[in-house]
Amino acid sequence: MTNPLWIEKLDMLPPDGRGRIRRYIEEGCGASLSTFYRCLLANDLIGAMQGSDAENRAALPVYVDYLTAYAPEGCYGSADKLYAWRGLSSGDR
Repeated sequence: MTNPLWIEKLDMLPPDGRGRIRRYIEEGCGASLSTFYRCLLANDLIGAMQGSDAENRAALPVYVDYLTAYAPEGCYGSADKLYAWRGLSSGDR
């Protein structure tokens, strides 16, 4: 059995990001997300830049490429999508 493409393409991300993005996609609410990942997934690229370390800042274009080409639809793109994917209501923000 082969993995879905979103799993196969995780190797394009920095090592720490692979695990964090995979846990977020698979577990939703069970995933712990730093400011960088919350902003990245909510399409707040300024916030992602401000919350990033040097490695993630340099890899930001790769994260965007990964999300737009391979991540499951609905798991990124706005704060509402982020919270819906995590199983949270807007009041849980």
